[in-house]
Amino acid sequence: MFTEKLTLDEREIVPPYDFTYQLDHYVLYPETRVGDALVEVIRLGSGGIVKVEVRSLGTVEHPALELTVQSAWQLSKAEVREATNRVAWFLGLHEDLRPFYELVKDDPVMQPAIAMHYGAKDKAGYSVFEALVGCVCAQNVIFKRLYAMLRNLCQRFGDSVVLDGVACHVFPTPEQLAAAPVEDIRACKVGYRDKYIKGIAEAVASGQVNLEHIVALPLEEARRELIKLPGVGPYTADLALILALRRRDILHLDLFVRQALWTFYFDGRQVPDGELRAFAAQRWPGYQAWAAGLLTTNTEVWARKLGVDFRLRSGARG
Repeated sequence: MFTEKLTLDEREIVPPYDFTYQLDHYVLYPETRVGDALVEVIRLGSGGIVKVEVRSLGTVEHPALELTVQSAWQLSKAEVREATNRVAWFLGLHEDLRPFYELVKDDPVMQPAIAMHYGAKDKAGYSVFEALVGCVCAQNVIFKRLYAMLRNLCQRFGDSVVLDGVACHVFPTPEQLAAAPVEDIRACKVGYRDKYIKGIAEAVASGQVNLEHIVALPLEEARRELIKLPGVGPYTADLALILALRRRDILHLDLFVRQALWTFYFDGRQVPDGELRAFAAQRWPGYQAWAAGLLTTNTEVWARKLGVDFRLRSGARG
């Protein structure tokens, strides 16, 4: 078995960066947590599967990470670098939170949220297809069930490699899900989303749809093209673009985001989506997605500092 350890420091990680936040939040299969490590399972461009264990060696202001790259075969330096670069992209190590923090320094709502999540960076999707299927699975569901859906899909349909006696699964390819009977997809506890997952996979596997081409289009055009896919509405399209491209200038509106905006910025008034989008674009230009993420993560905890009893629970931990 091939194993190589390497260290990333402030030359590759833009501070502030809180690894503990990523260790505790939104750990979605095929990512897992093992003790103090995040375990990433990645399919390289060659098709080979590698496992990367990520541990913190630094602090929020002076971050450093140890990456342990493992494979069942000998990896070239280029393949190790590919795995490292993909993990860095997934964890958002290159993103700089400081301009956003400066923008919201006088925002009384954002301050307790940032105090709780200082240095928290969002994760991304390892591929556009993975991000899109994950967003379909996330429709109208609590996170506990979403975690189970993604685990079931990966373990049932994804390729795997055994490392240190443990089977490591990657996310299924479009071809694998397109070939699966819809009842087998349904058996992964995805509910009504079974036909949407299969439909998207068939469209991509057949070449009818090129997701990489779509996400390279201007924002509104990309959104329109994604909405043509089975089960993809405006929210799913927006969230997929955020996860696949790290677009921060998009406000993805679901029940939780709406409720947070209504509660903290509109005195509880249920203003329409158009007004919410205009408000977010004016207040957090270029950073609407980050603002929405802060507003909907552990909200019931930090909102107490504002004297607000926020009833919705994000389920972000796990």
